Amino acid sequence: MKPRIAVTADDTDWRMPGDGPGLLLTVPSWRHWRQRPLLHVEATRPYLLRVMLGGQPLFWMRVDDWWNGCAWLRGPAKLADAFPRILAEEARRHPEPGSPGWWAAWTRWWTHHFETSEPSLLHSGRWCLRPLQVAPVAQAQGYSTVPIIGSGVLPEPPCELHAALRFPPFRSEDWSWAEAGRLPERSGGVMPLRAPSPEDDGRVKAWRKHVRDGTLPPVLLMYFALAERWLVVDGHDRLHAALLEGREPPLLGLWSFTETPVTEDLSTLFRQDGAMKAAELRLRAKPGEVDAVNRSLPRDHALVHRLAVTRAFPLRGGAATWQAEVTAWRKWSGVTVQPDDWADFVSTRG
Repeated sequence: MKPRIAVTADDTDWRMPGDGPGLLLTVPSWRHWRQRPLLHVEATRPYLLRVMLGGQPLFWMRVDDWWNGCAWLRGPAKLADAFPRILAEEARRHPEPGSPGWWAAWTRWWTHHFETSEPSLLHSGRWCLRPLQVAPVAQAQGYSTVPIIGSGVLPEPPCELHAALRFPPFRSEDWSWAEAGRLPERSGGVMPLRAPSPEDDGRVKAWRKHVRDGTLPPVLLMYFALAERWLVVDGHDRLHAALLEGREPPLLGLWSFTETPVTEDLSTLFRQDGAMKAAELRLRAKPGEVDAVNRSLPRDHALVHRLAVTRAFPLRGGAATWQAEVTAWRKWSGVTVQPDDWADFVSTRG
């Protein structure tokens, strides 16, 4: 008997806008679910990360010791054919694009794939799969100035989709200050896992027609909580096609989360009572804000507290292995990096 993923409707207030209904997935903790998933993160000190696709690195990342920025080096892993191709017939099968029924159909489609594929994209535990909306870059949050401390974070909405069309072999970015006339890097940025196909590629052209017809399937993004950004897991060509047509593609977000019961103590009761009184005063002052109040009250009275997390598996061999790999890959691939940037990236002090 194959293990099954338990599915329930997502009733969580993630404090970011969405376009349709989402799902909460409970993944079993036996058989192949106990293995490292197809796409996973490995980590070692000091803030050295390796994002793997199967047994090969998609990229190595280093977060600055003072949490002021990061840099990453693209690796040898190829994303092509890692996930099932969505055919034109499948894209047109679901009626009323953008409707709740359309979103429900695509969340079920992906859940079935997660359940039947080995290795799966998911590991055991709790996951959320729900539609997303893009946030304007000017409204996106800046990066944290300290590492994530605690049981997780609320995921930031995706922003700057055009960043998914840039695929430098090495990149260094600053999270703490802005260049002249430009915002600093924003939390919720979108990061591709492969280079974009050319504009004249056959699949890009085909998906452009789906964009115009309103039948473009959603792009799947996974939240990388350790770096506060979204990874394009599936749909690079669909995202490219939508942007070429001057539109935003439909987006499905996927992330693992922790769930902590809310303690029913005096402080909780006082907080909930205060929320009720504040809501009453707010409605007296602005009767038109009923919907906003109805959204906030369930959050204040939630029985559990959910936060997004990224499970990082141990990087076997530690910092020495990480350093040896990036040095060897740079030499083999011939990537050009400024000496100071490379020295900061490859250093294992800390």
